[in-house]
Amino acid sequence: MSFDKSFENRIKAILGEEFDAFMTSLSTEKITALRVNLLKANTSERIEKIKTALSEDGTDFSSEINWEQNGIIYAGGAPGKHPLHEAGAYYIQEPSAMSPVYYLDPKPGEKILDLCAAPGGKSTQIASKMNNEGILVSNEIDKKRAQILSLNIERCGIRNALVTNMEPSGLSEVFEGYFDKILVDAPCSGEGMFRKNDEAIDNWSPENVRLCSRRQTDILKQAVKMLAPGGRLVYSTCTFAPEEDEYQAAMLLSWGMKPVKAELFEGMVSGDITNLQRILDTGENLLETRAVIDTLSEETQEEIKICSGRLWPHRIKGEGHFFAIFEKEGDISLNADLYGINGKVRTVNVDDIKPFSEFADEFLSDICIVPDENGKRKKASCRLVGELKGVPFMFGDQLYLAPEGMPGIGGITVMRPGLHLGTMKNGRFEPSHSLALALSKENVKHCHEAGSVSEAMSFIGGMSSRVPGLEKGWYLITIDGFSLGWAKYAGGILKNHYPKGLRIYT
Repeated sequence: MSFDKSFENRIKAILGEEFDAFMTSLSTEKITALRVNLLKANTSERIEKIKTALSEDGTDFSSEINWEQNGIIYAGGAPGKHPLHEAGAYYIQEPSAMSPVYYLDPKPGEKILDLCAAPGGKSTQIASKMNNEGILVSNEIDKKRAQILSLNIERCGIRNALVTNMEPSGLSEVFEGYFDKILVDAPCSGEGMFRKNDEAIDNWSPENVRLCSRRQTDILKQAVKMLAPGGRLVYSTCTFAPEEDEYQAAMLLSWGMKPVKAELFEGMVSGDITNLQRILDTGENLLETRAVIDTLSEETQEEIKICSGRLWPHRIKGEGHFFAIFEKEGDISLNADLYGINGKVRTVNVDDIKPFSEFADEFLSDICIVPDENGKRKKASCRLVGELKGVPFMFGDQLYLAPEGMPGIGGITVMRPGLHLGTMKNGRFEPSHSLALALSKENVKHCHEAGSVSEAMSFIGGMSSRVPGLEKGWYLITIDGFSLGWAKYAGGILKNHYPKGLRIYT
C-alpha cells in the first residue's frame, strides 16, 4: 500500500509518535460489522434468529460497538449474500460510520434531515431510532447514488422517509428553518477509508482536500439555514484532513452555532484546531485557512475540542472518522407543529383508492380507511393496525403512504415520496415490493415461510413454486419470520412477484 508523500507528512505532523502505529493499522484487515434493523428485529428473539442464521452460514460475531447498541463486529461468512440481508433484517455498516448518529440522538416524532445520505447507512440508522414516527428527509445530490439510497430505504422497511435528489441550496429554499435535527455526513477526501478503498488512495491530493473543504463549507451554510432554532446539527466526515474537519467546525461557530459537549468513548480523541497549524508547519499552502487560524480565540479553540471527536484506526476497531455537534440558538419546542412553505402532503378521495381498500380487506389484517374529521369531503387517512399509518396519496398511478404531517412535494425532485403501497391498474390494485418489506406476517392474512436458505434464495432469484392446498390470493413470503416479498397463489402455484431488477440468481 503506497501513499502520497504529502499525505504521510500531514498525518505525521498531526499524530507525532503515533504515526507508525497508524501506518501499521492501514496494512491490517479492515473491520467488518453489521447493525441489526430494529424496525424488523424488534425483539431479542428476532435478533437471536439473525445471529443464529448467520452463524450457521459461517459468520463469527465478536465484540459489540460502544456507540451503537445494535451494532456487532463480525468476521467470516457472507452476510451481504444471505436472504436476511435482502429482507432488511440488518445493514452492513463500518463501525466508525455508526458514531455520528449516536451524537445526533434521533427520536420518534422529530423532523430530521440526512443531507448527504447515500448509500443510506446513516439514514437507515436514524430511521431505526425514529421507529417510523416523525419525518425523515434523506437527500442525495447524485441521481444514481440517490437510487441506491432509495433501494436501501425500501429494503429496511422504512415508512416515514422522503427521499430527495436535490442540491442543498435548492432544498433549503423549501425547508428553511424546518428540521429539528440535521446530519451532514459530507462528501470528503476519504482518507479514513484508505484501508478499505484503494480508489480513495489513488484520488487523494492536497488540491482535492481543498476542493472538498470549500464544498463542505457551502453545504453547511445551507444546512444551518434549514435547521430550526434550538435544533441540533451533527457534522461528520470520513477523513483526517483538518481543513475538512476542525476548520468546518470553526466556520459553524463563527456563524453563531453553539457547541454541544461530546462524551467520547474509549479510543476517541477530541478534535483540535491546532492540527491546521501543524499542516502549515509542513510547508503546505493553506492560504484559505490561515486567516481563520490567526483570528481564533482561545475560547473557540476550546469549544472545538469540547464538541468534536476523531476516530483513528490504530486506536479503535473501525476506520477513520470525524464528528462535531452543534445547536442553533432558540427553543426547539416551538417547531413542533410548524410546516415548510409547501404545507402538508394532500390526501386522496376515498373512492379513488377503492381497489386498495378492497385489497386490504381481503389480504391485510385490521386495516381501515378513515374519512377526514369534518365530513365535508371523503378524504382518506389510511393505516394498518400497529405502526403502519399515515396519509395515502397518488403519484401518477402509484399509491403512496405518507407519514402524518409529511411536507408537500411541490418543487422538489423526489425519488421516493413516502412508502410505496402499490400500483392502480385498470380498477385493481397490485401491491409493491416496498409494502411487502414494510409488513410483518402479523399484518397479512396469508403468509408462506421459506423452509431453508436455498428456498429463500430461489424465491429472490424469481422462481415460482408448487405448493398444494393454499387459499387463492396474495402471500407474503418470509424467512425466519422476516418478509422477503410477494407471491400470488393460483392453480397450486405460488407465482413469484419479486422485482426483476432486484433478483439475485444463484
